[in-house]
Amino acid sequence: MGKKKFNWCLCSLYSDSDKRAGDTSDPYRGPSSSSCLTGCPRAATNPTPGPHDISQSRAADPTQPVLRMFPKTTQGQKRRAFNPQWYSKYSWLEYSVSKDSAYCYACRHFSLPSASESVFTSQAGFSHWKKALYKDGGLTFHDRSDSHVNAMFAWREYKNHMLSDSGLMDLIDQEYKRKVEENRRYIKTIAEVLLLTATQKQAQRGHRESEDSDNRGNFIETLTVIANHDALISEKMREKGNAKYTSGTIQNEILECLANMVRDDIVKEVKESEVFSVISDESKDLQKKEQLSLVVRYYYSGAIHESFLDFQYAQDLDAKGLSDKIIQCLEKYGLNYKENLIGQGYDGAAVMSGKHSGVAARIQAEAKQAFYVHCNAHCLNLVLVDTVKSVAEVDCFFTLLQRLYGPYLAPSAIDFVHRRMCHSYFAPAF
Repeated sequence: MGKKKFNWCLCSLYSDSDKRAGDTSDPYRGPSSSSCLTGCPRAATNPTPGPHDISQSRAADPTQPVLRMFPKTTQGQKRRAFNPQWYSKYSWLEYSVSKDSAYCYACRHFSLPSASESVFTSQAGFSHWKKALYKDGGLTFHDRSDSHVNAMFAWREYKNHMLSDSGLMDLIDQEYKRKVEENRRYIKTIAEVLLLTATQKQAQRGHRESEDSDNRGNFIETLTVIANHDALISEKMREKGNAKYTSGTIQNEILECLANMVRDDIVKEVKESEVFSVISDESKDLQKKEQLSLVVRYYYSGAIHESFLDFQYAQDLDAKGLSDKIIQCLEKYGLNYKENLIGQGYDGAAVMSGKHSGVAARIQAEAKQAFYVHCNAHCLNLVLVDTVKSVAEVDCFFTLLQRLYGPYLAPSAIDFVHRRMCHSYFAPAF
């Protein structure tokens, strides 16, 4: 006989001599099971031969029904039947109602390849109730057999293996949930700080945000104050790596997410109010690029709301380009402008208010009820300008003031200021 080979699972509890003797069965499979003996990755759940009303795989527990009355058969001079009290003494015992026979759960699913078949693993099963408790036969004799002892050992190892795996997975799952909860809490804190500084119209970042800087900006300084009273925030901010979520890029991304949430609420309110108006105007930013701003005006919850909806870069400043931008923005957010747009307000420039080919006329061609109204704020501005021009001293003052700041609005001057700001921001601190 060769030496036994033991690997990490009980699948290899067979001898080399078994293979040399012509045993061609798979060493990793039991005689009536197609899976590993201890539930290793080779394990499967293919059905085990036997009656249909007992366990079909090791994934199921032993079938131990308790009937009100078990069928009796004449054995010797008495009518005998299966006794359900045997379950407590023999945990491996299974009973088939259809066959009125007993089977061994351990031997059916965990016996070694070299184990010989017994009546407890056969199709017919054991039903000689007279000899059930005999020392030299029946349940007692089977319970002491070598093949059954090996099968019981494999079954216990299988259960221990499954329990340890389950415990490990529970620990991993708990740790994962704890980590997710901590990350969510940290991100929520960052978002709330950004929301606070944004609603208070405060600058987010400082010129220098290094740890030796005296002023690291409103965002970092606020987070630092919170970290002084919150161990989790303090730990996250001290972690090495790039998962602190405090960079300018991350701030912009979170602000964009917050803006999308607010915009979604605005769009929802507009859709619920059904009818709405639009107010739009274009202006240049610091890089001298034209931006088209769009505001929606609607009635909701007993009050009139004017809510900013979006910024759009306007490359074409003619009536067609501006009207296309407004329509694209409304379509982007799913607003039914053709039926629900009832008003539009712009300045009095010809490109906006032209009766035949202006922005107002082009949009009204698509939305028949969208009547144009000259913006009251622009009307007031025109009144103030005409009033100032009627007073010579005031007109002279504003003319002089315009000539003073006018050169600084030239593109070259703006580019120079922008470069100086970038240099002072990214310059190292000495």
